[in-house]
Amino acid sequence: MIHLALQDLRHDRLTFGFSVLGLGILVFAFLLLIPLSLAVTRLGEAGGLPQNLILVEQNVLQPELSRVPPGLAGSVSAILGERLERLDPVIFRILRVEDHPIQLRGVAPEAWTTTFQLQLVEGTWSSAASEIVIGQLAAQGGGWRTGSEINIYGRPFRVAGIADGPGTKTQTIWMSYAAARALFGDDQGAQLLVAHLRPSADPLASRQDLEDGLRSIGAPFDAYFEDALLRQYGAALNDLRLLSLVTASIAFVAVTLGAHNLAWLAAEERQRMLGVLRAIGFDRRDVARYLALRAGMITVSAYLLALAAAVVFIRLGLSAETFTVGGTQTDLSLSPGMAVLGLLLACAASLAGTWLSVSRVLTASPSGLLGRGPGATFA
Repeated sequence: MIHLALQDLRHDRLTFGFSVLGLGILVFAFLLLIPLSLAVTRLGEAGGLPQNLILVEQNVLQPELSRVPPGLAGSVSAILGERLERLDPVIFRILRVEDHPIQLRGVAPEAWTTTFQLQLVEGTWSSAASEIVIGQLAAQGGGWRTGSEINIYGRPFRVAGIADGPGTKTQTIWMSYAAARALFGDDQGAQLLVAHLRPSADPLASRQDLEDGLRSIGAPFDAYFEDALLRQYGAALNDLRLLSLVTASIAFVAVTLGAHNLAWLAAEERQRMLGVLRAIGFDRRDVARYLALRAGMITVSAYLLALAAAVVFIRLGLSAETFTVGGTQTDLSLSPGMAVLGLLLACAASLAGTWLSVSRVLTASPSGLLGRGPGATFA
């Protein structure tokens, strides 16, 4: 059966090529939309328990537009009291670094591993004002490595290390608060104030007490749990994630219908050949296996072509630095697991489409397939 299917495809190369190209385009779209949906989903991930309260100025749409007055830290410390582990002002900017849009946070290095849950991947933590640490995804998007020298706001900085963390922390340039203050000046000051609570503190009660206390002194600031702020910041991407999932589902259905049309056309064009096979002793199962093998070879060829095109496109045409939202870069990649899943789904769609299209041919008698009209039934 395999030899027969190969001979058939080799004999009609033009139809085979157009079939592979048509299915390959649909599979290519499916392979791109799944990692896109996963990448967008990751933008809203915060990770960990909500032990961080972030204070942002009211009626501010973007965090970088907020401004923390000098006396706010003392007021927050007095309200939270012993429930407060540490309090860190954060300088937050979205800027272009060597033509790459990226987030920058200036905060005390002591808070990187505790408050912000950063984990060093390579290199060391910065120990000088001219050193920075870059999130892993940000380093991949910009092509930076440990020891690289990059220009930020007109000043050179050395990459001391690369770190990973939940949510957008892995897509951020990190420097000390003092270094960021010297870089940007005191005109805008800090944009955020992060209160890291003790493990024994009740986060919900602490947040309510903090909001009540700020309201009582007339401080125009809102307190968010860190995960809630990140999800609010990325809420505009929800429609994109849903759209990519819906489009991927449509692509899967289109692969099924495409396989259905190809198998139906093959069966219609080869009715006489199938009738000859039935007449010389091939039963219905043999004919079904032949058509399934033929469709499977077309599908696997189309999938391999689409997979190669998707890998090349992701690496050369849609890398992390070109897919940036609000200074947040996302890493699009096709993991081996996603590639295997895509192959299984493509084969399932192809088999389903083939089965739907050849049922009439399989139930026909050999004389009917040979064009002789109704005749005796062959087993």
